[in-house]
Amino acid sequence: MSKLGVFDVSVRYGKVPALTDVSLQIEEGERVFISGPNGAGKSSLLKAICGAVPTTHGRIEIGGMLVAGRPPEAIARLGMTMVPEGRDIFGTLTVEENLRVGTGIRRDRDAIESDIDEIYENFPILGERRQANAGALSGGQQQMLAIGRGLMTNPKVMMVDEPSLGLAPNIVDQVYETLIRLQKDRGLTLVIVEQSSARAARVGGRMVLLRGGTVVDEGDAAEFAERDLLKEAYFGQSAEEPA
Repeated sequence: MSKLGVFDVSVRYGKVPALTDVSLQIEEGERVFISGPNGAGKSSLLKAICGAVPTTHGRIEIGGMLVAGRPPEAIARLGMTMVPEGRDIFGTLTVEENLRVGTGIRRDRDAIESDIDEIYENFPILGERRQANAGALSGGQQQMLAIGRGLMTNPKVMMVDEPSLGLAPNIVDQVYETLIRLQKDRGLTLVIVEQSSARAARVGGRMVLLRGGTVVDEGDAAEFAERDLLKEAYFGQSAEEPA
């Protein structure tokens, strides 16, 4: 049984379709990149999975349990967390207060302090600035905080929407290195929206390409980068066809 299953899911914003009959299955512990052009439905897919937007058709399962139609907090209690595009940190709260926001759904209260210490070990700059207002952090530090806050829900599946957006390459490297280490240490299943096929290839995993709200191809991320299949996803033509 897959950890996460999406079956014929459609999403509409008013009369505008965002996803049309999207299906994919993600195994426990897998790393999957979602890519495609702007407006392809990448963020809508993640939001549908975590319950932030309603589906108009299809079903979504976590560990075989139907979740489509449940409120986001109920889905989070099943082990799903999402780090949204733009981070959505609480700028007027401190770093540590932001981390504790992620603990509201947990019942294992005794483990919270050790988990916060683990976040500081993985992101030392957050430990150094734990009493600083989150709005004063750099973009890279805010991304680390958003990931840390997501981890504080004690998830089994973590979805991250464009972790490299607006960040310097060396900061992106640091964010990805930590994500992969945390995936290994915690046994996480990772779903990442990532525009760069080269980045996905270096990190390694499976890639799913969306275009026009539908899945157009999927396979090993390194093979996609090598064959330049993103060109087909963006422009609707194979790499061998003339532009």
